[in-house]
Amino acid sequence: MRSLGVFLLAIWGGAVQAVDICDELWFTRNLVFDHAGNCFQSPLGQAIFDNSDCLVTGAEPDPSEAGIVALVREMEAEWECDVDTTRTSLNIPNIAARLRVLDLPVADGFESACVGYRGPDVALHTGRHKDAPVSGVLRAGDDILYLFIPVDGWTFVDLGRGGEMGWAMIPDVPDLSCDGFAG
Repeated sequence: MRSLGVFLLAIWGGAVQAVDICDELWFTRNLVFDHAGNCFQSPLGQAIFDNSDCLVTGAEPDPSEAGIVALVREMEAEWECDVDTTRTSLNIPNIAARLRVLDLPVADGFESACVGYRGPDVALHTGRHKDAPVSGVLRAGDDILYLFIPVDGWTFVDLGRGGEMGWAMIPDVPDLSCDGFAG
């Protein structure tokens, strides 16, 4: 049932943003294949990924990312996803920033948020290690969106401002000092 794949978040200054879990999962799974050098044949794959550096159609994922593909396929089945690959866009905010992420986050299909974070500044990284490039900074007053599965103590968050998103070692809601919680 495709409609189960869409959920809403009511933060970011009161704006409601619809996020499509099936688009999220399709993007993540195919980003793994893009990293492997896959040449995309569908209009959607060609619109989202750069085929100029592709190697082969049907490339196999790197063994380090094969688990992501298996997890995403399982979740796509649970959500009964059927992404129309004849279209040329996805309902994913800040997709350009997501393409720069080194360690791929996997959406969990559920949302929560820390509204009005009250802690110290925290660097967000493109990967799950302190030496990965910084992709943003979580500051007091920010809203933290939790849309992804945490991995080894790292949480992927989207701050909803100009593509500032990344991995940080922060506790999950509600173990965080915030003005309020959503989700």
